[in-house]
Amino acid sequence: MIKLNVLTQNSKVLSGKLNGYIFLLSLLHCLFFVSQNTLAQSVTASATLDTSVILIGQQTKLHLVVTHPKSVQVQFPFVPDTLSKVEFISKSKIDTISSDANNITRKQDITLTAWDSGFYVITPFIFTYKNAGDTTSLTAETQPLLLTTNVIPVDTTKAIRDITKPIAVGLSWQEMLPYIIAALAVLLIIGIIYYLKKRKVAVPEIITPKIPLKPAHIIAIAELDALKEEKLWQQGYFKQYHTRITEIIRAYLGRRYNVDALEMTTDDILNHSQINHLNNTNFEQVKYLLQLADLAKFAKAQPLALENEQALSSAYLFVDATKEQTVKHAEKKEESNV
Repeated sequence: MIKLNVLTQNSKVLSGKLNGYIFLLSLLHCLFFVSQNTLAQSVTASATLDTSVILIGQQTKLHLVVTHPKSVQVQFPFVPDTLSKVEFISKSKIDTISSDANNITRKQDITLTAWDSGFYVITPFIFTYKNAGDTTSLTAETQPLLLTTNVIPVDTTKAIRDITKPIAVGLSWQEMLPYIIAALAVLLIIGIIYYLKKRKVAVPEIITPKIPLKPAHIIAIAELDALKEEKLWQQGYFKQYHTRITEIIRAYLGRRYNVDALEMTTDDILNHSQINHLNNTNFEQVKYLLQLADLAKFAKAQPLALENEQALSSAYLFVDATKEQTVKHAEKKEESNV
């Protein structure tokens, strides 16, 4: 009997504790529910139209506004290109329009239109957000909107008329001003050029005295002397030796007879009218020099010592025999007095 009473008392104690735990859990659940509702209600979203009645093709603006605590992360809704035959033309960036210590209000403007008459329901826009320290995605919706699109009123009692022609509008001074400025600028430039030409002072021409060129035979003799001092053929440089002789003679012919001998072949030089009319001795001399040089250059011939000496000697004789004869001024004066 005593054991039964003890068990009964223990069961009452356990029952009381269990009821206390249930009450505490219920209270916590209520507090959590109230806090969630409070946070959920702290995020508010709205959508408004500048005007809900437009004509076909006319534009109006839709304003999306959301107010939320600074600790809450809010994602603006995705705006499609069209929605229920309403075309969304453009949307602005998201701007903050007000802010205080706890809340922030942000706004986005959307330009829209419709191309058919009727009534169009713009369904609610859904904002998603997350509370601080919580990964649960919550939503806040705007109210639906009604857009009315009307056609342009037409008075059917009046007769149909042609389209009005464009009205001719004269040019204003603002439109003519750029052309006037451009014309004045051109006239100013022309005037400056004319003035400068009139005022231009003649600069005396500086005449640089020309240095008289050395006679062709003087240049050739000096080059032959330099070649003689180099002693090329004595060192076995037969090709270089005869090449230099012919280059000196070719350059001499160019200066003396105005023949482009440096760019001509041996046959072309010998057939040239200026060279072909030389006396027989001079012609044979230049022919011997050119042909001997060709053998040394192209046939890799090695002329004998006598031929090498003869080539240089012939070059001296040819230059001396064909040099341009100059008469001194004093001699001319004496001849004129006679």
